[in-house]
Amino acid sequence: MILDELLAIPADATNATVQGVEMKVISNERAEMLLNNDAEDEKTHECILKNGRFLFESDNGELKVLYKVL
Repeated sequence: MILDELLAIPADATNATVQGVEMKVISNERAEMLLNNDAEDEKTHECILKNGRFLFESDNGELKVLYKVL
């Protein structure tokens, strides 16, 4: 499950691969832009965990893009 895999990423990590997708690091401003461009929460999903803030896009349950917000 994506949540378990995100929780396994160390809080200070800037490189990680989840389900074969390489995590990209983005700024807070870029994260807000992505979320604002998807006001209906259909494409970009946000997950705030103890080890960081993540955004991801999936298609039919398959992870397509993963971002960590710094």
